[in-house]
Amino acid sequence: MKKSLFLVAAVAMLMVACQQQEPEQALQVADFENIELASESVYHLNQSGTFASGDFVFQQEVSVSDYGTYYFGNVVSNRTGNKYNGDYQNDMSAKGGAYAGKNFVVWTSSYAGLDSVLLKKASVVPGMYVCNTPWVVDAIVNGDGMSDDNGAPFGANDYFTLTITGSLNGVDANSQVRVELAKGTEYIKDWTYVDLSTLGKVDALKFALTSSKKNTYGVTTPLYFAIDNLGAKK
Repeated sequence: MKKSLFLVAAVAMLMVACQQQEPEQALQVADFENIELASESVYHLNQSGTFASGDFVFQQEVSVSDYGTYYFGNVVSNRTGNKYNGDYQNDMSAKGGAYAGKNFVVWTSSYAGLDSVLLKKASVVPGMYVCNTPWVVDAIVNGDGMSDDNGAPFGANDYFTLTITGSLNGVDANSQVRVELAKGTEYIKDWTYVDLSTLGKVDALKFALTSSKKNTYGVTTPLYFAIDNLGAKK
């Protein structure tokens, strides 16, 4: 009897030791370098769908109309233009290019709503790097030409805010992370780290952009921001 109890205790201790020796694998960062792109180009799916980088899955919406084909959600880019040139070639750019490597993502939407990035496994996401795009900067500094204040540049009371919400099994986290991409006349000018660990363990991240600049039809600030190294530690 004593021998049996000893064996049970030994097995239990061995199981605990094995568990301690096998820590949860680190989250694989989405750096988008697995996407092959020609120089100064963007990655477009042929139809609405998903692509992956690291332990993250990204959605892209493709909209085809008589006016052309438009892409929303997450668009991989390696464009490096620093200035908006008015013909939309730099709408998918970031300051000097990626935070690291060559590729990054521009998140965009045709409406001020939520769009998700999915995780392959539920995890605590340490953080990511974000940056404004040239088109957004142009709207902040020079005005968008459409808002109710005659399209004026940003003033002391204006804002452009990114809100990040985490969810797990379809339930949103109680906390959110807010990033002031622009506040008053100040705005993010370079890649900036955002801590997401306060959201806890999540299997999806939702992004939403809001702005004080509006007209009858809605927000007039371009609903764009750039992402790199999602899941990275600072």
